[in-house]
Amino acid sequence: MPDVLGTEDAGGLARPRIGLAVWWFGLGATALVAASLTLIVYREGLPERFVAIPQLDKALHFGMAGSLAFFLDGVLRRRALRIGRLSVPLAAVLLLVPAAIEEFLQRYSVHRSSSLADFAADVAGVALFTWLSRRIGG
Repeated sequence: MPDVLGTEDAGGLARPRIGLAVWWFGLGATALVAASLTLIVYREGLPERFVAIPQLDKALHFGMAGSLAFFLDGVLRRRALRIGRLSVPLAAVLLLVPAAIEEFLQRYSVHRSSSLADFAADVAGVALFTWLSRRIGG
């Protein structure tokens, strides 16, 4: 019997709850926002109204990294890397490795500062939103 979102077709075979086009659209839109914010911050620094709100940068790291992970995991159809008995979501690796490198390289930027707390927010966002993608994505 199909669930509320209709994950079974007439033959009783399971099909994804969310179509691939939706995952791609979400990933593209989120990547565009993330790239725009990154360019602005590298060129001009964080606007004063954002600096005035404590920990807002951590929330933005959490939300942007998590959103990218959510949609990338859907695009990749929840693929994982197997390392021995350990299975790691491919989307998490593809996002967190460059994020770690970029966070380290921020120490050489005039307008940015390197922060382990920012990277921790990235990791937390990726972990939660990857789980969410797998939970609701079908």
